[in-house]
Amino acid sequence: MDTDDPRETPLSPPESASLDAPPTLYGKCRVSVLGWDSDNEEEARTFAHGVLDLTRAISKFLDLSRLEAIELATDYHGALANLERGQISAVATPTSNEYGQGGAMAVCVVRDDEPWNVVVIWMPLVRQLLNMEHEHHKLALHTFFHELVHVDDLKHFSGTFPGGWKAATPRDARERALIALVNPCQSEYSASRRSASIVPAYGLGYLEMLAEALTGVDRQITEARQSYRLHGDMDVLWTIVEERLTFLFQSLGYALGHLDWALNCEELEPDLRRQYEAKLEEASKLPSGWIVEDARDAVHDIFRQGDWTSFDVFMRLTAVAEKMLNQFGIYTSVKDECLYVDIPIDHAWQF
Repeated sequence: MDTDDPRETPLSPPESASLDAPPTLYGKCRVSVLGWDSDNEEEARTFAHGVLDLTRAISKFLDLSRLEAIELATDYHGALANLERGQISAVATPTSNEYGQGGAMAVCVVRDDEPWNVVVIWMPLVRQLLNMEHEHHKLALHTFFHELVHVDDLKHFSGTFPGGWKAATPRDARERALIALVNPCQSEYSASRRSASIVPAYGLGYLEMLAEALTGVDRQITEARQSYRLHGDMDVLWTIVEERLTFLFQSLGYALGHLDWALNCEELEPDLRRQYEAKLEEASKLPSGWIVEDARDAVHDIFRQGDWTSFDVFMRLTAVAEKMLNQFGIYTSVKDECLYVDIPIDHAWQF
């Protein structure tokens, strides 16, 4: 574990939290069970109360004072669609592609000009959250804790960004677009690194997903760029580029966060450490594998910063995104206060 990471603390199951620390959980936080696997309503209520108690225990070492509610739903997409998000204009959508389907999200909502979170999770992912003897208990706890770290991170961001969260405005349209691409990297890096100790081997799967995304991204964006030469619709091209690179940076966050925890954990089994090192080397050798170490170095700036200072801390990470775009012959700038994308016709097609 890096001693210069001020926000990282040793994580272990929530029951090990200090009994002396006061809980931070918002007093009116509610847990809703939206669908159950039987007609036993009392069992569902007992589960909801147990989840609330667990959340209160976790809030002794994560700041959950802005956690408005937890919704555990059998219809995950329906729960997200019906969520009242307040003044939020851009709605985050769950991952849905050939690499995986998202099933948990700490949704940002705005109430009285302040950002809050509602955690929405597909019920099967956390059904065994309270059953410590079940084989899927730790995976459920990992999923749950991961989302609660997002809540803690949002509170930290909104509480330390100079001028408040409303002052967190990119300087121009280009910076806004690039930060949108890379923000999932820093967000998932923190949540992944700070929850990794619950299931130490889980990050190997993240690294495999990253390798799959890296293997496909060259073909996906190159084909989209070639098609653009025929249809000429920049909205179509940029939508594909945005979707693919956002997921790539999200995958980098998941994988690198868990990897860095593993490689800094003195107690990790030597064989498991070797597996992490081997998968890191495999990913780095892929055609666009240079992005692994570049993004890893850049995301450290954000994770280790302590209190937020400005969006300048994103500069190294957005430079990685711009380098990736340039690799495909895509160049961004600002023109008439709008994002301008230039695609030279003589760009080489082969990578």
